[in-house]
Amino acid sequence: MGKRTLKRIKSKLPERNYILTKPAYFGDKDIQTSIELIQYDSHHLDVKNIPPQSSLKESIDKTKVNWFKVTGISDAALVNRICLEFGLHGFDVKDLLSDQQVVKVVAYDEVTFVLMSSFYLENDSLNIDDMQVAFIMGKNFIISFQEAAIPVFEDVKKEINDNNILIREKGADFLLYILLNIVNLSNINAVMSIEDKLAEIEDQLIAGKDSGNTLGFLHICRVNYTHIKRSLISLREEYSNLLRNTNKLIKDENIVYFDDFDDRLRTTLGDLVSFHESLSSLSDMYYNNNNLRMNEIIKRLTIVSTIFIPLTFLVGVWGMNFKFMPEIDWEYGYFIAWILLIAIAASTYLWMRKQKWF
Repeated sequence: MGKRTLKRIKSKLPERNYILTKPAYFGDKDIQTSIELIQYDSHHLDVKNIPPQSSLKESIDKTKVNWFKVTGISDAALVNRICLEFGLHGFDVKDLLSDQQVVKVVAYDEVTFVLMSSFYLENDSLNIDDMQVAFIMGKNFIISFQEAAIPVFEDVKKEINDNNILIREKGADFLLYILLNIVNLSNINAVMSIEDKLAEIEDQLIAGKDSGNTLGFLHICRVNYTHIKRSLISLREEYSNLLRNTNKLIKDENIVYFDDFDDRLRTTLGDLVSFHESLSSLSDMYYNNNNLRMNEIIKRLTIVSTIFIPLTFLVGVWGMNFKFMPEIDWEYGYFIAWILLIAIAASTYLWMRKQKWF
């Protein structure tokens, strides 16, 4: 979440009150919206693309689990039509399209709406970016929205194809559990990658080396930590609305999986605490190294000044313009003066070495 995220955090308040306007996309990922439908049961799997103008409800096969994978939410009119088609309130649609990173879980009579943030490494770099992710769960369907075109759910498609953990034997509620875990895993991977980099920086600081941009990187990590922590804490608070299961869309035998996800959220927050401690420790180490380096420089300057203080005194004395100064008339006065200056400088240097000042 490098410079882009810093800019994004500073612009959390939109110029207009988006609640009072029609749905519009306020994010920074202008990606064409596409819809992919994955339909499966224990024996069959079908994957096809859905034209944007098509009705998603009419594409649902009630005998199978239907996963509508919507990539890109910049087409606000299309996203709004899909959400309203399944009974979502206009406020929830606007929260999905906004750039304020709202986190919520809303249980309607026939669907459950989950809105959260997903964090990921941008272009194989150490810059963490974020995107809006949302799910609409019904009796036999899931609609997933992702703001960026990254393959965050590709592993899920492979798991469905291979029918690992008997995913095709279970319903849409179990698919929601899997998708939530994938988003949480993406968050964990982003944090762990940064922690690996922090470990490298720690080794450099212990060795007394500094790449030059350490302070800037630590500052970005601190911003990332604040952003991720705020998002995960909000999700954990809202997650209780999902566990209540007031609309009974989660089967009783699958409640245990959602309890497991609650435990995983708690573990992720614990990892964030460890991340923050590492970040604080490195910040202290960085400033301590800078202080030690500055002290070393001051010590060297002090040593040089100490050596030249008596020399400066003698030169000042011999530079006085008195008429009677016997040393001036000595035949070897100049050479004696140099010998005296060198002897004083050498003796001062040797005395400081003996005192182990350096």
